[in-house]
Amino acid sequence: MDTQKNFEIGLVCGRFGHEHLGHVALISTSLSLCERTLVLVGSAQEAKTLRNPFTVQTRIDVIHKTYPDVSEDKLLVRGLNDMTNEYDITDDWGKYVKYNVEKAMGGKFADLMIYGNDEFRSKWFAKEDISDTAEFVFPRRKMPISATMLRGYLLLNDEESWKVLTHPNIHPMYQTLRSELLEVPVYKEIYNLLLESNDMSIDSFMKIYSKYESDDRAQKIANLQ
Repeated sequence: MDTQKNFEIGLVCGRFGHEHLGHVALISTSLSLCERTLVLVGSAQEAKTLRNPFTVQTRIDVIHKTYPDVSEDKLLVRGLNDMTNEYDITDDWGKYVKYNVEKAMGGKFADLMIYGNDEFRSKWFAKEDISDTAEFVFPRRKMPISATMLRGYLLLNDEESWKVLTHPNIHPMYQTLRSELLEVPVYKEIYNLLLESNDMSIDSFMKIYSKYESDDRAQKIANLQ
């Protein structure tokens, strides 16, 4: 093992819909500390939905575009389906994630998990399953970015604001990502509501989106009953 690396396997989980500079900080930290990094792109089964408008392949491509010189043996990016939907975080979820990590990494689990402090990933797992796993937690308040904001800027065609929150390597993908977003029916609907309101601002988008997201969450939770 390279003596400059503190860990063998780093794990970064998220939906990456799509990647922003906060995600880049997580992945880059793992690459700097770990021999190998596994990025699991969650809700991989979803596309053209409110929370996951981009296909899993698009989300994976954006990550690879950010790190064009990092080989797959150092950075492995894989899709991970939800068990039912993204709010189905039961005791079985941690075992499911662990199984998929070990499957991707030759039978080994991560010895470092890197994530933002919006949701402590260690709570997913039984204590004995992560007894040899360290955690690196980023305070979200230091980088208050969300993929929802990115999608808002894409919808509003505010390329400059979008670029501020994204890695330069993916800037040439702007029109491709915007086109994919505009093909999603619910985003077409939100765009028309913005037009009708005569307020094409990110604040207006976030307000409309939050209502849709609340309804989406309620429906998904109801589906788990």
